[in-house]
Amino acid sequence: MNQLVLPCLSYALLMTFTPGPNNVSSSALGLREGYRGSLPYLLGITSGFLVIMLGGGIFTEFLTKNYAAISPLLKWVGVLYMAYLAISLFFHSPKKKDDKGQSRRRGVLGEGFVAGILLQFVNPKGILYGVTIYTSFAPILTGSLGRTLASASLLTAIGFAAVSTWCLIGSALARLFAKDSFRLAFNIVMALLLAYSALSIALH
Repeated sequence: MNQLVLPCLSYALLMTFTPGPNNVSSSALGLREGYRGSLPYLLGITSGFLVIMLGGGIFTEFLTKNYAAISPLLKWVGVLYMAYLAISLFFHSPKKKDDKGQSRRRGVLGEGFVAGILLQFVNPKGILYGVTIYTSFAPILTGSLGRTLASASLLTAIGFAAVSTWCLIGSALARLFAKDSFRLAFNIVMALLLAYSALSIALH
């Protein structure tokens, strides 16, 4: 097994299952509409997410094939971004209730398929994820059009699992995050996963 597979999977799970516009809006909508009522929105998110992943993969493959000298630089951009994420987990204060309510309302202003797609193109977390995962793990995610399509599909499936999970859980996870002890433990685990991914890329 390629030594980058586990770090790549860790990073993918971390970025798709942690709180963000997709997950928070899916959780809020699931609480109100249930999973079946939220499904068009979830499928819209998934479709837009697939476009972002394909864009990241094709862009990275183009750069590495035509500008080989830039590949080491792209790798270190990914390492630095992961290190930043790991550190930032301990400096972001939890949102106040009013802020959280506003975030939820913004996330579900549109609740259908098209709204889910459009969210992906204004979601900085998703866009940065698409770029960094492909630039950081290019050796196993790109190399041919078939491999890029397969990896984008797999990453999208993980993304769909994440929004589905948040939708089903609804507000339960939000209540857990309100507890300082749970949030600290969660952040420590996530930071360790990020550090592991960054170190694996740096040493590869």
